[in-house]
Amino acid sequence: MTSTNVNPSQQAVSAFQRLKIDDRLAVLGSLLTSFADKIPANVTNSLPREKAAELVAQVQKLSSEEQLFALRDLLPADRRDQDEVMLDPNPSKAMAELAHGGNKISTGEYGNMQPEGKLAFWYLVAERLRTVFMVSNQSQPSQQATEVLNSLKSFNTDDLVSFLKKVL
Repeated sequence: MTSTNVNPSQQAVSAFQRLKIDDRLAVLGSLLTSFADKIPANVTNSLPREKAAELVAQVQKLSSEEQLFALRDLLPADRRDQDEVMLDPNPSKAMAELAHGGNKISTGEYGNMQPEGKLAFWYLVAERLRTVFMVSNQSQPSQQATEVLNSLKSFNTDDLVSFLKKVL
């Protein structure tokens, strides 16, 4: 008989990564708004906030709808997204942005951040743009998102911080 070593943290990471982007935002929003006060100050104070704060400031300048689209683009961004930019989802508006040479948010800037920087970014988003998470949560989260959230309820603070770093 063989036994399987099941790592709850890795299971939660895998389940999170299988979620649709809006469900990921819902999970992040729920986690960061409900558990942010439980994260020790020494952890949040040690996060590299300068670049994260600059990027959050760029997002704050956008309309509420554009903020949500920007977060949808940023969450899955990684180092390969150097030249990607978030454009308006409306094709005619996106064409106008391209024609004027304007862009909104560079996903490469976020993608190049270390996990601690990404955690700082989302912590600041939850702190400063809480309404964006409320907008993304207007519809009922999927059963899969609810299951991920329920699995995270048993995590201690260190496990939650570790989970966030892995999924970001």
